Amino acid sequence: MTSTNKLALCMGMIISFLTVSIYAQSPGPEVNHFVGDGIFFDYPAEFSVKDETTPETHQFVVKREGSSPQLTIVIMRQMVLQKDLPAASEAFREPLLKAVMLTLNEGNKPPERTSFQTQVGTKPAEGVRLRSSANKTGEVIWLRTSFHLVGFAFVRSDADEAVGAELWRTVSSSFRIKPPVVTVMASDAKPTENTKIEGGVLNGKALVLPPPAYPTIARAAHASGTVTVRVLIDEDGDVIGAAAVGGHPLLQAAAVAAARQARFSPTLLEGEPVRVTGVIQYKFVSRD
Repeated sequence: MTSTNKLALCMGMIISFLTVSIYAQSPGPEVNHFVGDGIFFDYPAEFSVKDETTPETHQFVVKREGSSPQLTIVIMRQMVLQKDLPAASEAFREPLLKAVMLTLNEGNKPPERTSFQTQVGTKPAEGVRLRSSANKTGEVIWLRTSFHLVGFAFVRSDADEAVGAELWRTVSSSFRIKPPVVTVMASDAKPTENTKIEGGVLNGKALVLPPPAYPTIARAAHASGTVTVRVLIDEDGDVIGAAAVGGHPLLQAAAVAAARQARFSPTLLEGEPVRVTGVIQYKFVSRD
């Protein structure tokens, strides 16, 4: 191969590489990120989110001025266990369906109704599509995720179908709820949001439980005894919060530092991961 051919080949490879790199890095549609109360989703930047939360539900309306698509997200605060799901789902979705039907009806005949299945995040979801004679479509989609019922009421006109499709794709693909911290209670009781599984003393349940260092200042003061650290463990078994709730003040910081390095098996409730709280106890023995 001549020098000229070699140079041409190298230049071709460089141009090809640059073309691939530029294509791979081309930005997609700009999005905003909603984060609040353990709820996360993205939405197109030209839309806005209005918070209409009530004591019973988290509720957010996503819409854009000058276009018809409007997506209302409703999340029940009350946790729902599997045994209560059929009745709770019906009671939850019917008001959403009625609200969408009223929006679409406009005095004409009732909208055509068809069922479908879709996906929200990584979870399967059920849906009902309502088609009006006024060239409008409404959808009600519902699922249970992280023990909460979530509903989406989505309305748009045919003229804004592409805009609506982008809105739904952005929100539905990114939507998630942080796994709850719950309490295991009697079988006839219903758990509520922000309660806890009381794990008790967790020392024997740890996969990894590093011993704490004995602080020099504590050793000099002959500090000893048991330090109790309350921990919050996430759905993966990692300690995400630790605070001393008892024991000698000179020993507490070392105990908390050790507790943060502990590792546990994930805790499951009805097969779903949850966060759990409990205590780790460290015994310090003074040596002269």
